[in-house]
Amino acid sequence: MISREDILHRFEQWLDATLTPEGPPPGIPAEILTGEENGPAEGTDLHAMWAAMTALTQEVKLQGRAFKQMSETLVRETERRSRKEVLDALLEMRERLLRGLEAVRARDKLQPSFLDRIFRARWQKIQRSLDVVEALEQGQQLALQSLDDLLGQFLVRPIECQGEFFDPKRMNAVAVEETDEVTDGTVLAVYRTGYEWNGEVYRPAQVRVARALAEGNDE
Repeated sequence: MISREDILHRFEQWLDATLTPEGPPPGIPAEILTGEENGPAEGTDLHAMWAAMTALTQEVKLQGRAFKQMSETLVRETERRSRKEVLDALLEMRERLLRGLEAVRARDKLQPSFLDRIFRARWQKIQRSLDVVEALEQGQQLALQSLDDLLGQFLVRPIECQGEFFDPKRMNAVAVEETDEVTDGTVLAVYRTGYEWNGEVYRPAQVRVARALAEGNDE
């Protein structure tokens, strides 16, 4: 059983430990906390402390602004990359639609032959197939128009090259053809459509350009 003397002794130990002054926190001189920087005769320089706190506050504000600017820059860069990926996918889709339309439009125009007039069932099957091809052509044309409208919302438009004078800022000449039928530097064919985005070249066009016949090559 704990005696009264033991309880009093433990209480005295706890009281002594509680009332013992704590040392200053690490990194902060004790004289700053006590207000005696260089002895009792000199008080704390409040002006210097206020100037230091003001400078620290300004530094925090500057760091906050820098972090905000960096965050906004990262957001813009992310949006730009995302938009570029979307535009690349849309332009690739447009190129495929154009190639499909060109292939369909290049088909031969079939007319019923003598046997088709006699055996009309054969020509009717051919006609149904031709109707399906024509419907596909119209569907691709509508899809291309819708895609162009969507690209227009992104401020994207194709660069007109066919028959125009070669512009090295917007076109890449991947082939040259000597001819005297058109003016030197005229675009004869477009191998790959170029595009402008918001008034700037997004992808240059790949074209074939006319070049004047060299002397001695005239027939």
